[in-house]
Amino acid sequence: MYKKTKDPQSVLLEAAFLRELRAGGAAVPAVLACREGVLVMEVLPGEPLPDVIERGGYDAGALAGALCEWFGGFYGAVAAVPDGTAGEARGDVNGRNFLWDGARVYGVDFEERCFGSMARDAGRLAAFIETYETRDLERQGALSAAFMRGFAEKFGCDFDEILREREGEFEAMRRRRGTE
Repeated sequence: MYKKTKDPQSVLLEAAFLRELRAGGAAVPAVLACREGVLVMEVLPGEPLPDVIERGGYDAGALAGALCEWFGGFYGAVAAVPDGTAGEARGDVNGRNFLWDGARVYGVDFEERCFGSMARDAGRLAAFIETYETRDLERQGALSAAFMRGFAEKFGCDFDEILREREGEFEAMRRRRGTE
């Protein structure tokens, strides 16, 4: 997979971050080459999270668990603050940045490093999960709920804080879309 940019420095930074994450055990693409504003990465299996949700037919519990496992690998690779209140976070949790192959989740698109709380990552991703168009609203809701519960349990996050962050992301979406 190729990623080309006009800013060669951004490619170097993303390549360095991907190498750090991969060395730390996070499920991200391997960097194959990086030169002249082009980042070459391995092609990962799976399809983007929104496509999985829109298609339906997935096991919500298994997918929620795999998302939590991915975040565990990510936080382990960046040495996140143990109580999850601050530190390096994923930040860009748009569902298109997560691939699901039916068993494992992979993360892509690491142009910027982000700092924040784990609860913010979880709440924002839950909001995205809940807003994709789907044929199965019940399964979509079950996925979001299972993800938030599993995340809170795995990382010791306050579930109410995750819900507040989700609501904050819903509000941000309304502002971006002009639907206030």
